[in-house]
Amino acid sequence: MDSMRVAVIGAGAWGTALADLLAELGHEVTLWVLEEDLCARMKERPENDLYLPDAPLHSSLRYTSDLAEAASAAQDMLLSAVPSPFLTKVWERLSPSIHEEAIVVSATKGLDEETLALPTEAIERLLQARGAENPLVCISGPSFAREVVDRKPTAVAAASRDADAALKVQRALSGLCLRVYTGDDPVGTQLGGALKNVIALAAGVADGMELGLNARAGLIVRGLAEMSRLGAAMGGRAETLYGLAGMGDLVLTCTGELSRNRTVGLRLGRGEKLGDILASMCAVAEGVVSAPAAVALGKKYGVEMPISVQIHGVLFEGKDPRDALKELMSRPLRAEWASGGL
Repeated sequence: MDSMRVAVIGAGAWGTALADLLAELGHEVTLWVLEEDLCARMKERPENDLYLPDAPLHSSLRYTSDLAEAASAAQDMLLSAVPSPFLTKVWERLSPSIHEEAIVVSATKGLDEETLALPTEAIERLLQARGAENPLVCISGPSFAREVVDRKPTAVAAASRDADAALKVQRALSGLCLRVYTGDDPVGTQLGGALKNVIALAAGVADGMELGLNARAGLIVRGLAEMSRLGAAMGGRAETLYGLAGMGDLVLTCTGELSRNRTVGLRLGRGEKLGDILASMCAVAEGVVSAPAAVALGKKYGVEMPISVQIHGVLFEGKDPRDALKELMSRPLRAEWASGGL
């Protein structure tokens, strides 16, 4: 397709990888970098040495720490890759400057802990408060940033209630290394991206406790059951959770060595304290932020979320992982395919 004028908001690993890919595909891309010192280094040497080191970035990329400047560059598309804890704060500043015809794309994989909103819901609320009605698209799927920037084959989903906007995003991002599928279920697509991080924490704990591959496989499948039940209750579709943004991302995040959420769980399972683990990380482990929201959503919609509840207990209530395991294994027996699905 024709070159688009794009801004990527958020220079973490995922935002940087997407900006680099868009630049290589021929788009005019400006990357907003929160940290002014990092932005200065990236202008001097095209590399994100904080979040994605040793990955040379495309020479045409432009960098700024000024949100208004970034928004002014996004005349066709604005892609938001802001971690969920900072999404509202950034968008409160950003929303007044958005071009009225720009497609807004959310690449955030998380939930708002206070409002329980999905990323596009939070963005839409702030846009509508200023009278804007930009088309909204979300992208999600099994996609480690390091592998995207290394141009390893990757497939993701772009979902929107606006079919034309989803098609434009598909064409803008697709190439020989990234294949984008369209969908019309942003609820299921975003829930998959958020909840898989919570299940990955549990899978990491199991690996840290050396519970074996059987345990990991069981957690993945029963985790998918939780995701599917909640997705259906919130108006999403089960098939979305069985696809790239659900099962695909779940398997990757629960098994991949590059998974921050699995790594946090792994260290918890080996006896480390959560505060010490998070203090040693420069990037956000979204599952830690999303676990309270996942549990709250389960209560709100009357959906059983046993794995999410137990990992929440381990994270925030001082529960011993061995006790969490015991409670999961001693739950009342039931049919696998109970009424209402998994």
